[in-house]
Amino acid sequence: MHRALGRLKMIAVIAPLLGSLVVASVVPGSAQNKALESTDVTIGVSVNDSTFLPIYLGEEAGLYKAEGLNVKVLAFRGGSDLTRAVVAGSVQIGVAAPTSVLSAIVAGENARVFFGGFNQAPFFWYAVPSIKTMAEAKGKRIGITRFGSSTDALTRFAVSRAGLDPKKDVKVIQGGGSPERLAAMETGQIDVGVFSLPHNFIAEDRGYNLVARQSDFMPDFPIQSFYAMQKYLDANPQTVRAILRAFINAVALAKADKPRAVKALVARAGLEEKYAVRAYDLLIDGWREDGRLATDDGMSKFFDMAIASGDVDAPWPKEKYWDNRFMATINEWKPK
Repeated sequence: MHRALGRLKMIAVIAPLLGSLVVASVVPGSAQNKALESTDVTIGVSVNDSTFLPIYLGEEAGLYKAEGLNVKVLAFRGGSDLTRAVVAGSVQIGVAAPTSVLSAIVAGENARVFFGGFNQAPFFWYAVPSIKTMAEAKGKRIGITRFGSSTDALTRFAVSRAGLDPKKDVKVIQGGGSPERLAAMETGQIDVGVFSLPHNFIAEDRGYNLVARQSDFMPDFPIQSFYAMQKYLDANPQTVRAILRAFINAVALAKADKPRAVKALVARAGLEEKYAVRAYDLLIDGWREDGRLATDDGMSKFFDMAIASGDVDAPWPKEKYWDNRFMATINEWKPK
């Protein structure tokens, strides 16, 4: 390994992370070595959640710095709040459900998804002991993160699947992240909460009833995606590629070093280690180095959800929300 490092003079190389594993290095003369348009980048995530492990790990392991970037990661209280920050320019790169981008485009903003890599179905709905099924939630209060967020859209879709009208038969309440919604259930402020990993485990351990799981109706789903304003993508393509290289390296690191990934979940998502381990095991296969969105069937279900929640009237062609320049050239700039 040391001989290999010696050969990579004047190159940004990621330090050994697994004793003998070098996650990635920059190769002289390649597309990876082109000058960055900017080095200071704020990456926003819609909430502080275990699904964003590669984003956290990129910061924890110094993978952004290895690309010459000074990255700050900020967590918001839902995709709608994050998207407002992206539109305003205080956040350059957003990572949230594609629903957030659809809403921005509908509002006339020139935002685009440009990379996937999060293909998971990590949401579960738990209810107080008196409610055994989602259909029994009629007339009850259901907690989500924020209106317009992925948890909002998914919850309305799940309610519809149970034969209820999400506009008339239930009261949808903004409740913040999973810990806040769990606390709201415990204090009697909501009757049903939507939880991502590992808070579904916590809800189960505390005696709440599982009334629906996302994987029952959306096993292949684009839970998160990278997006930005088109003008930022146009002005900073090399910076964006550097961010994506760091992400790809972070996914590879998460898959290769479970203890380090679990440690990052404990530190950044505030999880107990026993829950962080279970969350890792359920999520790890859904992080994709190739940046894919869901399959055609998964995207069809995504748009079914977006239609049911009123975000769009019909499925969109991909070119309406997707900037393909980064995926089209991935073999030129991805880590070697």
